Amino acid sequence: MSVTAPARSLSGLEAVALTAAASFAEGVFVMPRILVADAGRAGGLVLLAVALLTAAWATVIAWRAWRVEDRALAAATVRRLGLFGRVWLLVCGAFAVLLAGTMVREYAGMAATVIMPGASRLSVIVLIAVAAASAARHRVEGLARTILIAFVAAALLTAVTFVLVLARAPELFSALPGPHLAVRGLAAGLFDASALFAGTSVLVLLLPFQESAHRGLPHVLRGVLLGMAMMILAYVATVGTLGPQYVLSQVWPVVTAMRTLVLSSFVINRFGTVVAMAWSAFVLAFTAIQVWAAGEFWSLAVGARNLRWLFVVLSLAGLVALGVALPDQATTEEFVRGVVDPATIGVFVLWLGVALLATRRRARVP
Repeated sequence: MSVTAPARSLSGLEAVALTAAASFAEGVFVMPRILVADAGRAGGLVLLAVALLTAAWATVIAWRAWRVEDRALAAATVRRLGLFGRVWLLVCGAFAVLLAGTMVREYAGMAATVIMPGASRLSVIVLIAVAAASAARHRVEGLARTILIAFVAAALLTAVTFVLVLARAPELFSALPGPHLAVRGLAAGLFDASALFAGTSVLVLLLPFQESAHRGLPHVLRGVLLGMAMMILAYVATVGTLGPQYVLSQVWPVVTAMRTLVLSSFVINRFGTVVAMAWSAFVLAFTAIQVWAAGEFWSLAVGARNLRWLFVVLSLAGLVALGVALPDQATTEEFVRGVVDPATIGVFVLWLGVALLATRRRARVP
C-alpha cells in the first residue's frame, strides 16, 4: 500500500499556503495573553523559538520521507512497522480531530460573543464543520485550490490591519524582550505555545505531493515561517496596543486590539471587526486540512482508501462533539493546556522516532 501522486501535483504557492494554514490557527486568539502570563515581555522570543523548532522538525521529517518510495512516509509506516504503524496512524487521525475540535470551539465562542452577539455557538460549529467537509472531501489538489484564494486574501488583509495597528501602538516598547529573562517563564511559554504549530504535523501527508527534496522542502519551510511571521506580528501589535497588563485581562486580546482600529475615512469604520470576520477563512482552512488529514490517516491505517469519505464524516462528528463538550472559554483553555499541548509535543517527538524506524535501511541477507 502506498500513496501515489503525480509529480508536481502541488504548486509552490499551494504548498506554502497549506503549510501556513495548518500552522496559523490553533490558539491564536488567546496567544498573547497566555504568553504574557508565562514569559512576560519575552513572549516574542518564545514564538520565534517554537517556530524554529517546528521548522527543524519539518526538515528532519522531510529528509527521512524522501528515503522511501513516493516520499509517502505515512504509508511506509504501515509497510515497515505493521500493527504498530497502523495504530500510530489511528492516533495521528485522532490528534487531527482533537486540533480541529478545539480550534472550532475557540472560534465559535469568539464569534458568538464578538462578531455575532447572541448567535448560537452550536450553529457556528456546525457551519464550520459543513464548510470544512466540502473542502476535505477532495484530494489534496482540490483541497489546496479550495482554500488557497481565501487564505491568501485573509492573510493579506490581516497583515495590513496589524501594520496599521502597529503604526498607532502606544506601548510598542512593552512588546519587545526585556533585559531580564526567566528560564521558568520561557519554559512555560514554550510548552503553552507548542499548539500554535501543532497543525504542521500534517506535513507527513503533504510530502508525496511535493516535487523533490530540494524544491519541496523550501516551500514547507516558507509556510512555517509565514505562520511565524503572522503570529509574531499579531503578538507585537496586540501587546504594543493594549499593554501587558490590559492584555492579561482580555479573553480574546488579538480581537480587542484589532477592534481599536477605527478608520474614519473608510466606508466601514470598525475595520478591525471586519478583519475578525475574515479570520473565518483561517479557521475553515485549518479545520478542512485537519479533517482531510484524519480521513487520510485512518484510511491508510485500515487499508481502505475507498472508505475515506466515511472517515471524513467520522472526523467531522468528532470535532462537533468536542466543540460542544467544551462549555466555555476557560474550560477550552484548560483543555488545551492539559491535553492539546502535551499531545502536540508527544506527537511531534514520536513522529521523529517513527520516521527513523520506518525509513531505516534494512541489512541485506546474504
